Amino acid sequence: MTHERPAGRKRRRPGPALLVQVLVSVSVLVWLFYHADWQALGTRFSEMRISWFLAAVLAYAANLSLSSVRWGVILRALKVPAPAVWLLRLNWVGAYFNQVLPGSVSGDVVRAWYTRPQTRSATLALAAVFGDRFLGMGALVGIAAVAYAIGQKSADLLPRMGETITLLASGYLFTVLLILSSKLDFLETRAGKLGRKLHEIRTGMAALLRHPIAMLQSIVLSLLVQMCSILMFWFLALSLKVPADETALLIIWPVISLFLAVPFSLAGWGVREGLMVFYLGFLHVSHDQALAMSLLLGATVLLTSLPGALLWLGVHQHRQASAGAVTGTLGRESPIEESRLPR
Repeated sequence: MTHERPAGRKRRRPGPALLVQVLVSVSVLVWLFYHADWQALGTRFSEMRISWFLAAVLAYAANLSLSSVRWGVILRALKVPAPAVWLLRLNWVGAYFNQVLPGSVSGDVVRAWYTRPQTRSATLALAAVFGDRFLGMGALVGIAAVAYAIGQKSADLLPRMGETITLLASGYLFTVLLILSSKLDFLETRAGKLGRKLHEIRTGMAALLRHPIAMLQSIVLSLLVQMCSILMFWFLALSLKVPADETALLIIWPVISLFLAVPFSLAGWGVREGLMVFYLGFLHVSHDQALAMSLLLGATVLLTSLPGALLWLGVHQHRQASAGAVTGTLGRESPIEESRLPR
């Protein structure tokens, strides 16, 4: 059976944001490959040590698994628990869509969409997902800041890294203050429907930040999640025999990860490679070594996320079962003040 398009409905065209992302990814990759030694790149990959590559895959799988546990902690703090297996499945699905859809939060929106049966509120689902992502970014800022302060001598090789980390840390703290501040309450009444939704998401995230037990658990899990990411970086360096000292592991990779959260490119391709070549070059890592490592890192994330495509199949039926498993739990008294929860 053929499906006709509704009359008067125009075919959707790619938006300008998507076109910019494609242009950035393609342009940077073309420039990097133009200046690369293709023979050296081929030699790097042909001599790759598979055992370390598989260790990197396992490290990223551990990253996804632990982050689903953190997501569960956040949902329980908001008194909207969900089965752990369901969250693990959705986390893998979200990771997959982050790789194949434009924008750096596409997978997060997918996760929020499928947890609406638990939260009974799309905005509360988004608050939990964005809170999960936000805490992970905080761990990256903290790791980079501490490593920069401790390893000052080697960190000084990186151009303006101190200013970069200061700017990232200041921006993060400012965002925390905005989330907790009542100054943005005007969004609820004066900024229309979108403003009300943003207010509800901010209120949900503020409720999480004011929950001490959940915050402590989430911070510990966030540090473990990011350490898995750092291990992946290290294992891939060992796989390609690329020198990676503590500066590269604890400063460069966290900072690059933070920049990748901004939707400049498609799933980080191009931006990740450009930043890797730029920063690792100051640690005497060649253009070809850094490019090979970054390409393998992107391939590792994509490959490890691919099971999310299979897990997405039949997710609607699992969603219904998961919703039934938590029926009756949403009416219990919440440890968070009701006035702070989005309605």
